[in-house]
Amino acid sequence: MDWPAAAYRARRQIRARGRLVPERHALALIDAFAAQGTVTAAGLRDHAPAELIGPVLALVTTAIHGIGRVPAVNGWYRRDDDGAFVIDPGFAVAWTAARACDAPLPGAAGMG
Repeated sequence: MDWPAAAYRARRQIRARGRLVPERHALALIDAFAAQGTVTAAGLRDHAPAELIGPVLALVTTAIHGIGRVPAVNGWYRRDDDGAFVIDPGFAVAWTAARACDAPLPGAAGMG
Protein backbone atom coordinates (compact mmCIF):
# COMPACT_ATOMS: atom_id res chain seq x y z
CA MET A 1 0.00 0.00 0.00
CA ASP A 2 1.24 3.48 -0.86
CA TRP A 3 0.50 5.09 2.50
CA PRO A 4 1.71 8.61 1.62
CA ALA A 5 -0.68 8.68 -1.35
CA ALA A 6 -3.44 7.26 0.87
CA ALA A 7 -2.87 9.96 3.48
CA TYR A 8 -3.00 12.62 0.76
CA ARG A 9 -6.30 11.24 -0.58
CA ALA A 10 -7.76 11.05 2.92
CA ARG A 11 -6.75 14.65 3.70
CA ARG A 12 -8.24 15.83 0.39
CA GLN A 13 -11.48 13.89 1.07
CA ILE A 14 -11.82 15.43 4.54
CA ARG A 15 -11.36 18.92 3.10
CA ALA A 16 -13.85 18.29 0.27
CA ARG A 17 -16.52 16.88 2.59
CA GLY A 18 -16.28 19.62 5.23
CA ARG A 19 -19.98 20.40 4.85
CA LEU A 20 -20.88 16.87 5.94
CA VAL A 21 -18.30 16.44 8.68
CA PRO A 22 -16.64 19.54 10.12
CA GLU A 23 -13.00 19.47 9.08
CA ARG A 24 -11.74 20.39 12.55
CA HIS A 25 -13.45 17.36 14.10
CA ALA A 26 -12.27 15.00 11.38
CA LEU A 27 -8.68 16.19 11.60
CA ALA A 28 -8.64 16.09 15.41
CA LEU A 29 -9.96 12.53 15.37
CA ILE A 30 -7.51 11.16 12.80
CA ASP A 31 -4.60 13.13 14.31
CA ALA A 32 -5.27 11.59 17.72
CA PHE A 33 -5.75 8.11 16.24
CA ALA A 34 -2.45 8.38 14.34
CA ALA A 35 -0.62 9.64 17.43
CA GLN A 36 -1.97 6.95 19.75
CA GLY A 37 -1.91 3.97 17.40
CA THR A 38 -4.57 2.11 19.34
CA VAL A 39 -7.63 3.77 20.79
CA THR A 40 -10.96 2.71 22.26
CA ALA A 41 -14.29 4.03 21.08
CA ALA A 42 -14.38 6.17 24.23
CA GLY A 43 -10.95 7.51 23.32
CA LEU A 44 -12.21 8.50 19.89
CA ARG A 45 -15.11 10.36 21.53
CA ASP A 46 -12.54 12.50 23.33
CA HIS A 47 -11.64 14.04 19.96
CA ALA A 48 -14.93 14.27 18.09
CA PRO A 49 -18.65 14.01 18.87
CA ALA A 50 -19.86 10.40 18.93
CA GLU A 51 -22.18 10.94 15.95
CA LEU A 52 -19.22 12.00 13.78
CA ILE A 53 -16.87 9.08 14.47
CA GLY A 54 -18.46 6.71 11.95
CA PRO A 55 -18.69 9.33 9.21
CA VAL A 56 -15.06 10.40 9.73
CA LEU A 57 -13.79 6.82 9.57
CA ALA A 58 -15.97 6.26 6.49
CA LEU A 59 -14.55 9.35 4.75
CA VAL A 60 -11.02 8.11 5.24
CA THR A 61 -11.92 4.56 4.27
CA THR A 62 -13.60 5.72 1.07
CA ALA A 63 -10.61 7.90 0.17
CA ILE A 64 -8.18 5.02 0.66
CA HIS A 65 -10.05 1.84 -0.22
CA GLY A 66 -13.16 2.98 -2.08
CA ILE A 67 -16.75 2.43 -1.03
CA GLY A 68 -17.25 -0.46 1.35
CA ARG A 69 -15.60 -1.86 4.43
CA VAL A 70 -11.98 -1.57 5.44
CA PRO A 71 -10.19 -4.60 3.97
CA ALA A 72 -8.89 -7.19 6.41
CA VAL A 73 -5.46 -7.05 4.75
CA ASN A 74 -3.76 -3.69 4.15
CA GLY A 75 -6.62 -1.76 5.70
CA TRP A 76 -5.80 1.66 7.12
CA TYR A 77 -7.17 0.48 10.47
CA ARG A 78 -8.60 -2.64 12.07
CA ARG A 79 -10.49 -3.61 15.22
CA ASP A 80 -8.69 -5.82 17.71
CA ASP A 81 -10.28 -8.62 19.75
CA ASP A 82 -11.25 -6.15 22.50
CA GLY A 83 -12.95 -3.81 20.01
CA ALA A 84 -10.24 -1.17 20.11
CA PHE A 85 -9.32 0.61 16.90
CA VAL A 86 -5.75 -0.05 15.69
CA ILE A 87 -4.31 2.16 12.96
CA ASP A 88 -1.84 0.76 10.44
CA PRO A 89 1.58 2.13 11.48
CA GLY A 90 2.46 3.00 7.88
CA PHE A 91 -0.67 5.09 7.52
CA ALA A 92 -0.10 6.74 10.89
CA VAL A 93 3.40 7.87 9.86
CA ALA A 94 2.20 9.05 6.44
CA TRP A 95 -0.76 10.91 7.97
CA THR A 96 1.45 12.65 10.53
CA ALA A 97 3.89 13.70 7.80
CA ALA A 98 1.07 14.97 5.58
CA ARG A 99 -0.45 16.92 8.46
CA ALA A 100 2.91 18.50 9.24
CA CYS A 101 2.66 20.16 5.83
CA ASP A 102 -0.66 21.74 6.91
CA ALA A 103 0.90 23.55 9.86
CA PRO A 104 2.09 27.13 9.44
CA LEU A 105 5.84 27.57 9.64
CA PRO A 106 7.10 28.84 13.00
CA GLY A 107 7.65 32.58 12.85
CA ALA A 108 5.87 32.87 9.51
CA ALA A 109 3.12 35.11 10.86
CA GLY A 110 3.58 38.65 9.72
CA MET A 111 6.12 37.75 7.04
CA GLY A 112 5.66 38.99 3.52
